[in-house]
Amino acid sequence: LPDRPGDATVDPGLAAGYRIMAENGVLPEEFQLKEKVAAAKAVLAELTDPEARKSAMAKLADLEMRLAIAQEARRRFHQT
Repeated sequence: LPDRPGDATVDPGLAAGYRIMAENGVLPEEFQLKEKVAAAKAVLAELTDPEARKSAMAKLADLEMRLAIAQEARRRFHQT
């Protein structure tokens, strides 16, 4: 078996879920949101029109809020 010292602290049920997701190429919502935030920041950096920037900033704020909620949910889940 491969040496995975970090797996010793992961709940077996969670480990199975992570493995199933990884085998099927599915990313957790938090990772998907991180990618969307990075993409939104790149788009915002290229915009010059004030109205377009305002719209892009609103979208970025929404994505960042959703990411923060997902991160907080993960932290609370792992605390129990």
